[in-house]
Amino acid sequence: MKRTMNVGLFIINDGEVKAKYHSKRKLPGIRSISEKQKHLARKQINGMLPKWRDAKFTSEFADEFSDQCLRVGLDSVSWGKLKSDKLPHCLLYLPQIGGDPHVRIVNKEEWTKQMENKIETKVDEKITVNGQGTLQIQEFNASRHQDKMDPESAQSPFSPDQLKLLNKVERLKTSLNTIISPRMGINTKYRHVILAGAAGLGKTHFVKSFLESNNLPYARITGAVSLFSLGVRLACIMANRNPNETLYIHIDDADVAFKTEEGCNLLKQMLFDDNAFVYERNIGPLLQGFPSEVRDAVESFRSGESLGFRVPLENVVFLITTNIPLPSDSDVANLFGRSGQSGILVHRNAIRSRCRYRYLDFSREMRWAWIASVFLIDGRIADHENFITKVMLDFLWENRQTMQEYTIRTAELMQKIVREYPNTFYVEWQNEFLWHLN
Repeated sequence: MKRTMNVGLFIINDGEVKAKYHSKRKLPGIRSISEKQKHLARKQINGMLPKWRDAKFTSEFADEFSDQCLRVGLDSVSWGKLKSDKLPHCLLYLPQIGGDPHVRIVNKEEWTKQMENKIETKVDEKITVNGQGTLQIQEFNASRHQDKMDPESAQSPFSPDQLKLLNKVERLKTSLNTIISPRMGINTKYRHVILAGAAGLGKTHFVKSFLESNNLPYARITGAVSLFSLGVRLACIMANRNPNETLYIHIDDADVAFKTEEGCNLLKQMLFDDNAFVYERNIGPLLQGFPSEVRDAVESFRSGESLGFRVPLENVVFLITTNIPLPSDSDVANLFGRSGQSGILVHRNAIRSRCRYRYLDFSREMRWAWIASVFLIDGRIADHENFITKVMLDFLWENRQTMQEYTIRTAELMQKIVREYPNTFYVEWQNEFLWHLN
């Protein structure tokens, strides 16, 4: 016999509860919910939401609505918790814009507390977090907050200003995709790409996503602390490659090469002068501490009695990310004649002028859009992540001027916290990212 449970259905918009309903439903068998059934349930949900927005949603719809939400929102973990409870209770949070509901399993006391206000009546309430870190609902003055939803906002979870920022990021990423595109050709003179910008902007994430989504052969070099270690890693990569095949090499955090004139000159040799990494110092003593396979790789690029080694890079496209901005021609021209100021900038400019270069410099609002775009698919939040992703992006937007860490890694950590603390994640976010405001 299927277990009966109490369901509290909350329809929310921008973190605010717009309506709540009570329903008693039979707990469906989790194994009977196929992907096809989930797909049909999503269509039913999206079909019912316009009725609610048009005030045509009556109480008899609540039971059917709850059934569809359970089919979509239940997973094996939440289903197991409900099945093991003699008096199962759950709360369903459904975004008004559509998408998958968020299922929260609670005990009878918590359920009663959340549902103590009138049922099946539109309310003007706000989701907040109590001292124990659980979601609770508090009334506030309805006359000061009206739900004014235009057709565009009904189709998107984002405000018009946010949509403008997201569109701007989309155009920027399209431009970046174009300059990296393999259609440029391996023999194109300006085939190498340099992305510069402050740490934490997501340069590495963008390059990696591009290479993997386009199924391009690539290798990644990160954490090179010296020019010699950079050359060793190039030797290990190229020793096992067909020199006639195209290979993309992503040098992540190439600051070590841009900091000195020697490093800049070496990059010039790699990228356009010699199309090779050339290291002319005596490497014999330096190789003694390396594993045999590394020594063999480097030795394969030594010739005759040469003290150093030379790694050919004819069929390589370099994608270089760095925190150091490279000056333009006008930047260098403005410094000529000022003693000691134009030295290394001239070398950096020479590299920039022979590569395809982009400098990423974002305001906090633009950085929010860049972070948000990573979690969107064709500009939309994935159905199965709708609720949590929207709450996360709202948190990032509302605290964009005060959060000390504001990167893609921040958002990834926020998602990790949700998985570890599903009932108290909001307070955990505050403790982790807003602790300095306390």
